[in-house]
Amino acid sequence: MSQQEPATAGRLAALGGLGFAVATIAGDFAIGPFPDPATPAPQLVSFYAAHHAQVLAGGILLGLGGVFFVPFGLAVWARIRQAPASPLLAALAVVATTLAVLTTLAAASAYEVLGDIGGRPGVSPAALQSWHIMGSEGSLAGSASTFLFLLTAALAGLGARAIPRWLAWAAVLLAVLVLLPHPVGFLASLAFLAWTAAAGIALLVTRQSQPHLSHAATVPAKEVRHA
Repeated sequence: MSQQEPATAGRLAALGGLGFAVATIAGDFAIGPFPDPATPAPQLVSFYAAHHAQVLAGGILLGLGGVFFVPFGLAVWARIRQAPASPLLAALAVVATTLAVLTTLAAASAYEVLGDIGGRPGVSPAALQSWHIMGSEGSLAGSASTFLFLLTAALAGLGARAIPRWLAWAAVLLAVLVLLPHPVGFLASLAFLAWTAAAGIALLVTRQSQPHLSHAATVPAKEVRHA
């Protein structure tokens, strides 16, 4: 293994973890207070007429968060690949990262569409309401992808020691909570943002444990001269 690989993985983790958390939080703040799915269509028309630009900006920032998740997931995959772990776990990290990115981008796209069509007078209230329900309702696919990624991180930490154990135990707890109904699942999804930021920093400043080499293997044997 190249000595530069762990450092590169750490930088990718910090960039991706912090970027994902910051961009997602910024996107949520840009969107601001959002009407619930049961909001009548006439009220939605008024809301989007006044706030469609900030909803569009929020969708773009959420999409940027999905892009940042790519290097974060790759960093976790790299740590697993460097550890004495099963190749299946490394493959699971790739699958979980892909699903998390795709579901994040899908949710961001819904807000981008709402921001784009929300200010157009030709869009019918019924069509606007349909897109609004898609954007405001929680996604089972999103929760499942987050659960799968957290499960992968937990296995990587507790089984392969690829990430710190405290991160792995936190991932176990969040993996359970993220599948629970609102509001617990929603709060767990917010805690997941904090977890990615903490994981990115932790993977940057901590080194992966390496197999211990015996003294006999590291110190060259002295040449024996015969008379």
